Amino acid sequence: WFFPYIENYSHIMLDLRIKTEDVSVEMLNFSLDLEIQGFEGLIFYIYKPSLNRVEFDILDHRTELIHTIKNLYIDVNDYTSSDSLDFIIIPFGHFKEDHKFIPVVHSGKIESNYQTFTWTPSLLFKNIKSVIKIANKYEEIIPMEYFDRYYYQFDSSFKGNKTEFLFSLINILVRLEDIPNIDPLVSKVKVLISKTNELLFELCQRSIPLEMINLLKEIERLKFNVDNLSKEEIFNWLDDLLNFYSEKV
Repeated sequence: WFFPYIENYSHIMLDLRIKTEDVSVEMLNFSLDLEIQGFEGLIFYIYKPSLNRVEFDILDHRTELIHTIKNLYIDVNDYTSSDSLDFIIIPFGHFKEDHKFIPVVHSGKIESNYQTFTWTPSLLFKNIKSVIKIANKYEEIIPMEYFDRYYYQFDSSFKGNKTEFLFSLINILVRLEDIPNIDPLVSKVKVLISKTNELLFELCQRSIPLEMINLLKEIERLKFNVDNLSKEEIFNWLDDLLNFYSEKV
């Protein structure tokens, strides 16, 4: 369901399977420890716990090595043991050569397992007017032993996304409501915009280009007005910013 929206973003997919047989509850709760050594930046995650809900958030990974993502869940009525939950992680920042990706799923007494895949965008720009697409696919990453755990290391071709691409990602999230029967996402997108603005302004340094400073000021204006805007107005505001600054920043 997610692929058409994030095809042009480098991302990690945890293909998660949780045993749902013989469970009397409607919701299975779990948490995820996300440890990434040798990475500095922001981490966006998104998943679809039921047929009509999409959950997402952004994490600040500049100072913390481990994030515990709590209150994750799966609607048992919409998933069976033969189904898998695609948990998507989109990194915005820089991976060092010697990095380690260590995810740990906590699902209590419920049996769970997962496979890890990476996706690298396949766009090669020969010039401004010509784009070549190369056939691409998800690459499974094989875990390596690390003390009492396992870790993953990505191929050198897998890079973190540029931080400014967060703006276009937020724009894409507004369009997720076009998925049939999805619960409204406007309030979640507004919270994400506010949180993202705070993180991006903390990243702002005097050495960055003037156009980037102006763009951040425009995003701040959006932050202060977001509670009074409709979904269409948020979409148009972001779209205007992307169109105006795409060739300037």
